Amino acid sequence: MHTLRNFWRLARPFWASEEKYPALLLLLATVLMTLCLVGVNILTNFWNLHFYNALQALDYHGFLVGSLQFILLQIGTAAFTVGAFHFQQKLTIRWRRWATRNMLDQWLGSQRYQKLKLTETEVDNPDQRIAEDIDLFIVKSLKLSLGLLTSVVSLFSFLHILWQASSLVSVPFNDQSIIIPGLLVWVALVYALLGTGLAFWLGRALPSLNFMQQRREADFRFSLIRLRENADSVAQYRGEAVENERFNHRLEAALENFWALVKKQKLIMGYSTFYLRSATVIPMFIMAPQFFAGAFPLGRLTQISAAFGEVHAAIAYLVSVFPELSEWKSVIDRLIGFQERLDNVEVKSQVRLEQQTDGLDIKDLDIWLPNGRPLFTGFNLSLKPGDSLMIRAPSGYGKSTLIRTITGLWHHARGSSCYDRERALTLAQKPYLPLGSLREALWYPNPPRRDEDAALRQAMEQVGLQHLSDLLEQERDWAQTLSVGEQQRCAFVRALLARPTVLFLDESSSALDSTNEARCYQLLKDTLPETILISVGHNASLERFHWQVLELQSEARWVHRKVKQPV
Repeated sequence: MHTLRNFWRLARPFWASEEKYPALLLLLATVLMTLCLVGVNILTNFWNLHFYNALQALDYHGFLVGSLQFILLQIGTAAFTVGAFHFQQKLTIRWRRWATRNMLDQWLGSQRYQKLKLTETEVDNPDQRIAEDIDLFIVKSLKLSLGLLTSVVSLFSFLHILWQASSLVSVPFNDQSIIIPGLLVWVALVYALLGTGLAFWLGRALPSLNFMQQRREADFRFSLIRLRENADSVAQYRGEAVENERFNHRLEAALENFWALVKKQKLIMGYSTFYLRSATVIPMFIMAPQFFAGAFPLGRLTQISAAFGEVHAAIAYLVSVFPELSEWKSVIDRLIGFQERLDNVEVKSQVRLEQQTDGLDIKDLDIWLPNGRPLFTGFNLSLKPGDSLMIRAPSGYGKSTLIRTITGLWHHARGSSCYDRERALTLAQKPYLPLGSLREALWYPNPPRRDEDAALRQAMEQVGLQHLSDLLEQERDWAQTLSVGEQQRCAFVRALLARPTVLFLDESSSALDSTNEARCYQLLKDTLPETILISVGHNASLERFHWQVLELQSEARWVHRKVKQPV
């Protein structure tokens, strides 16, 4: 029941969304095709009766008619199978599109992707949850639910045939023969329940093994991606041997779990194969004495055997799909765990984030590390349009954490932060360059404006990137193509184009030589005279571009002073 509740928690938002009406139509069409398939199976069961009776009676005309009926039945089976597949896949696409976009909105909304990284260290591979697990959840849910529907309809459709056939079976008792009503039905029921219970007991470890397999495969794949993203650094360190050892360790962990999974699957596979196939001969053994005594013809025996198989398969449906059922459960567990973390990541910050059009005001700001170590105590700051502040301290003393707190990304803090958040921009030490054209990368996070190409090219020339002007249309992995210095200058181009009211520079010129660094800062001062600049840096030469300096004097004790002769 717990799994079903989690399933409905994941599925309900889609079936309550604006997509519910077209989705319901597709579901009804799929169910209709599935019911038609069950109907063809019922007709095929009666075809067995007449066709094999004709064979036993050497009725050639009946044989020809039966052959024609068989062809029509197969055409119907093929048509309804294709129809069910078509509507099911249309529903899968519509559901997956909505569910993926919905989870992406949650993951990206309120910057949860960043907050998860800072607060939920146990979240593994969100990309896999969104890209793979949603698809698996939808495909498995539709397949298993439609299979269950088919089994239930087949059970009640063939139950009547099997119940009536039980009247042909007599059981010897005290020199008499008695007829047990519904004997074949009870035999199918008991055999299926015992087999299902044993299958669940044998495969009880499969869900956890499937869950762990997905995690270890994702960890192995992620380590390969990390090498590709940091190829230059690894090559410079000559860290191939260490990386190879790490790959092999994660590969062995995945293979070790996979082999444990295979051993369980072998046991389930062998048991399920024997269990499901043996069911086809049980009614023949029960009815053999009456058949050989001439109580009924061959067609009746084959019909009853086929009906017993359908009833047994319907009751034992969970046995036949147990491996998929365990995988479905593990997918639900992974998705519900990710969903709960998305729901809970909204840690209530004690920093009041308020909007104001002019200036920047920080009041009574206390910042500390998760271990309780204080970084800032009672910090106050007020900047007017055009002001600039440089933050200087040794590494590890909270410079970048202050920027994160002001922008709302750090929650181990209290106080208030007020500025024009809609028109603020942060330039990080390692700029993010999205996949796509260079023009898109330079305008990020805003859409590119082709009508402002002249301003774009001018900004590129001003920061020393004129050699890239002819590559604006090219699509490359620019993070791997450009040097770190070029990437940082690309970030300065973004600032010149965006013209923010508040600009945070978190060691955003650390890879530039002094000449280019001075040129970029002078550009900001000249081009964005009303923008508030807040810089984190180590170079004392940057001080001349700022009106004010905030520097660490002792543990959590900062000194705020003004520069005498600002640029």
